Amino acid sequence: MSHQFFGLFLLLLALTAVIALTLNGYDYYAASASERAFMPEHKEMRPSGAYSHGLGVIGATMIIVGVAMYSTRKRARALRDVGKLSVWLEVHIVLCLLGPILVIYHTTFKSGGIAAISLWTMLSVAASGIGVAGIRLLS
Repeated sequence: MSHQFFGLFLLLLALTAVIALTLNGYDYYAASASERAFMPEHKEMRPSGAYSHGLGVIGATMIIVGVAMYSTRKRARALRDVGKLSVWLEVHIVLCLLGPILVIYHTTFKSGGIAAISLWTMLSVAASGIGVAGIRLLS
């Protein structure tokens, strides 16, 4: 039973992060690209701004850590007895679903060129895990 509470806790943590990010920058994200340039928060919230750039770095780090730690734990014999694999899987799921969301906020929901191809590729990989994640966290 505590295993289910852990999964629920991770899910609630991720949802809280998404809600906080949305509320923090709603006016900016809802504005058109031409309006954003004249908003006071533009310097920080644009993709190259400190706030949005930080979200991109954190999101990318979450993805890398989520994939690396679960894959390493699953394959390394020396780590076989370090926690339950199902717990590692749940942490992997949350990191690898929340990470792309942070990257989307980093892009301020606008993307073009080669970056758009990378973004959509990353999102398609993340979307492929949503069904598995939902089943896994709710079971």
